[in-house]
Amino acid sequence: MDLAQQLVRSCVRSFFTEEPKLVIVVDALILHSALRDDDLAYLMGMNTKELHKLCGALKEQRYLAVHSRPETKEGQQRPINRTYYFIDYRATIDAIKWRVYLIDKEVQGNTVPALERMEWFCPRCKSEYTTLAVLDRVGPRGFLCKKCDFDLQQVTEETGGHEMSTKLNAQFKFITDLLPKIDSVIIPENTFEKALASAVRVQRDSTNPASETAPIDPSSEKPTAVKGMKNLEPTKISVTLTATDGPTAADIAAEKERKLKNAAQNAMPSHFTHSTVSGEQVKLAHDSSIPSSLAVDDKKDIALDSPSANAESAEIDDYFARLKAEQAREAEKEQDEEYETDDEEDEFEDVPTGSGVGTPASSFGGDGKLPSAPGASGLSSVLKRTGSASGSGTSTGVTSPVTGPNTPNDDGRPAKKVRIEEPAAKEEPESEEDMEFEDV
Repeated sequence: MDLAQQLVRSCVRSFFTEEPKLVIVVDALILHSALRDDDLAYLMGMNTKELHKLCGALKEQRYLAVHSRPETKEGQQRPINRTYYFIDYRATIDAIKWRVYLIDKEVQGNTVPALERMEWFCPRCKSEYTTLAVLDRVGPRGFLCKKCDFDLQQVTEETGGHEMSTKLNAQFKFITDLLPKIDSVIIPENTFEKALASAVRVQRDSTNPASETAPIDPSSEKPTAVKGMKNLEPTKISVTLTATDGPTAADIAAEKERKLKNAAQNAMPSHFTHSTVSGEQVKLAHDSSIPSSLAVDDKKDIALDSPSANAESAEIDDYFARLKAEQAREAEKEQDEEYETDDEEDEFEDVPTGSGVGTPASSFGGDGKLPSAPGASGLSSVLKRTGSASGSGTSTGVTSPVTGPNTPNDDGRPAKKVRIEEPAAKEEPESEEDMEFEDV
């Protein structure tokens, strides 16, 4: 640990020469192991807001680590988050190695071979050429561009060499000497809990007392009523291979024990099974000594296997068969009735239209009497005209004095009623010649 602390102190002083406050922060963390933000601000003589900004730069360079936890003050229930700073030496050593590697690679420069380097460029068209590419274009003042015939200029780029590498190695000698020693030993892991356990308390004066806080147990912060928080441990799965079909004797015994346990849990209380006055047991319809769940299961099994159950099922099937046949007969009967009704509606009797049949008198303004039709064969009674209920003008509703509505025919059947509609008079359009004009 001493080698790691020595390396961190040296690197901070080498890389942050323009920020002395950063060096003080790192020295304070090495001395106190872990510091709260208000204690570190008290040592630095600044407020916590400026301290957080200052420590942010060190955190980006992996020179310190940050940890926050909820704490409560004395007399308050609402927790507040407190920030702690400490140094994770393993992460800091890795960051130092990476930074030294980048600096060394930058100092060594470009590793492109000399024959492939673009050592000549054109100021006009910005073209670049190697030395071999410009040897065939020589002008009075030097090499010429192949595109615009302008004079080329040589690139004066400083490349890394032995001199810069030697200078770098001399400056980083303290790092290169400590890194092999650190790699040969095991650096202990410095977590927040370990750093806080070995922390050195900050001594404050009476004018700036520290605020005493107590950390909150993380387990008490976790919700316990949220769905899915129970049984977070990995579950165990057991597989049993048996050579017999169906449940084994152990499974049957376990199932029976489970049913008995459920029956005991669902047992009725004593004030339901015993009288509260005399204390005698109330006689129930079923035997209370047998668990209800087992009794129900046994009844179900007996009911399914009994002959009465089979007879009832056969009777139910017979009933549904008869019901289906009855429904089919009723549907066929309704269909036949519909066909008969349609035949009756479509049946009409032909009325002869011979010369012997007279025209209804009502159409010519007569008294409503119909003359006899001697030439009509098949009709023995005078046709009667029936009036509609709505008083339609197409029928007169006058009954013949000779025959009534129920006058029997020659073969003994009553005469049928026939509705005769009078043709509507067509209105002829008035011609222009018939129109009379009145002189004004």
